Amino acid sequence: MLNTQDLADRQVIAAVREYHALCRRRYTIIKLEKPIQRGWRRFYAVAEHAATRPDRPVLEAILGVIGSEVICKNPDFRQRRGRHRKLVEVEQSLRPISGHIWDSRYLPDKWFGYFRRELLLERNLHWQPYWVFKQPSLVELRVERNCLWHFREVDPAIETRLSELERWLNAHRGRQRYDWLKGRSRHWIMGESKKQRSLQRVHRQEIARAYDDFPEVDPNVSPRRIRLSPRRTISNISRRSPTSRGTPLRTEPVRVRVLPPGPLSQSPSLIR
Repeated sequence: MLNTQDLADRQVIAAVREYHALCRRRYTIIKLEKPIQRGWRRFYAVAEHAATRPDRPVLEAILGVIGSEVICKNPDFRQRRGRHRKLVEVEQSLRPISGHIWDSRYLPDKWFGYFRRELLLERNLHWQPYWVFKQPSLVELRVERNCLWHFREVDPAIETRLSELERWLNAHRGRQRYDWLKGRSRHWIMGESKKQRSLQRVHRQEIARAYDDFPEVDPNVSPRRIRLSPRRTISNISRRSPTSRGTPLRTEPVRVRVLPPGPLSQSPSLIR
């Protein structure tokens, strides 16, 4: 017999499946009779001086993996960053290949001669090994018109239903529950490895132990706080006039009378 939690999980699974099915039917692609220019496209291609090389097919295949493409509305590919008026050229570099991508795509071993192995810093501040193309002089950037031959039409009924499902999943934390039911780890989605998670766990434990027993604190020190008043810490030098601050203070000698031995109540007091 199903309980309340099982019914809620079934609702979450049905909502996620419906959301994914609607996303696949979200747009209707319509082919245009005449192309429409939408900005300019800059891409990597084999350089002219390397066009006669015998390994040109290999270079073109490598560019299909590491080549990047940028679309800009200006042919000079210069844009303003934020509210600055200065135009800055759009950066475009060759993509490095990670070991996972190299193995998953079954790239040939003869490509190793065109790459070198380097450690690159990722967005999560972790150093990871990558294969970097070591002959960038064999390729060059080219610019051409960006022509669109297809147009995507949006179905308003599907968009309305997608917005309803999105609000429902966010309100009931449906995506987190769906990932838990499917056995997916949230740390794996964020790109953290098992070793990195263990190091972070040890780091948090060390911080917790430091709060309980801080090594720099002397255990013999009294925990009582001594209240300091700003009126008591003000020196008499600050009360002097500006004209007399440069002159040294005059100190008078103190005369002390030696008390005879006896009870404290019968001895005379100190006089100056």
